[in-house]
Amino acid sequence: MTLIAYCFVQFAVQVLWLGKWVMPRIMKSQGHSSEKRSRSLFHAHHHVLVYLNTLSRTGLFSFKFVGTPVKEPAVVVANHPSLLDFIVLLNDFPNAICLYKSQTRNNPVLSGFVEVAGYVEGMDGTREASKRIIDECCQRLKEGHHVAFFPEGTRSRSNTSVNRFRSTGFHAAIKAGVLLQPVVIYCKPLFLGKNQSWMEFAKARNRMVIEYLKPVRIEELEEKERSAKGLADYVRRMIKKRLIELDQDTD
Repeated sequence: MTLIAYCFVQFAVQVLWLGKWVMPRIMKSQGHSSEKRSRSLFHAHHHVLVYLNTLSRTGLFSFKFVGTPVKEPAVVVANHPSLLDFIVLLNDFPNAICLYKSQTRNNPVLSGFVEVAGYVEGMDGTREASKRIIDECCQRLKEGHHVAFFPEGTRSRSNTSVNRFRSTGFHAAIKAGVLLQPVVIYCKPLFLGKNQSWMEFAKARNRMVIEYLKPVRIEELEEKERSAKGLADYVRRMIKKRLIELDQDTD
């Protein structure tokens, strides 16, 4: 339990230091805003690597990254089984911008970080919000960032289930004309999942596989799959299929 508590404290301290001190100082320095944002994100990326290394060294976690992530600006789409998903996605995308829930602005640890990082605030269910999100995502892609999001909108119910995908991020990929990078995140056992206590995953070694599937070129898909909804369903099927295969391989 002491190790787990230490990991939570380390995360809070690193995020607060980045969001309240390091990144704001960079953003106030001279230079173009997009360049300053990239420098800020690369500083955050260094801390992501340190934190994942800390988790691995506790002996409670193992992380396995499979495949090669796309290098050019793209929309990164992943399933969402665990609270750690956001962090592990940043491991190979040091310049990534993420979509986040509006409630995060009330989180004393994360609120400053998501704002200074230039992350895109998520849905409130209105058409105006969807348009804003799409426009902001396209702007970040134009600046050279990856845009990462979890289209389920909430954590999965199990390590092989995938909730229905929302289509807003897929609209952004279509409008910007960029690749989609599907990412499969598989936990065995499921840890830091929906309605799980943080003490549950302290009882065993937790394994996470992060697999980069083949990037999707929208123009190469069948016509019915080129709409935002068709694209969302197509990528969801890809991720769901691979999750089941990974679960069978580990039985």
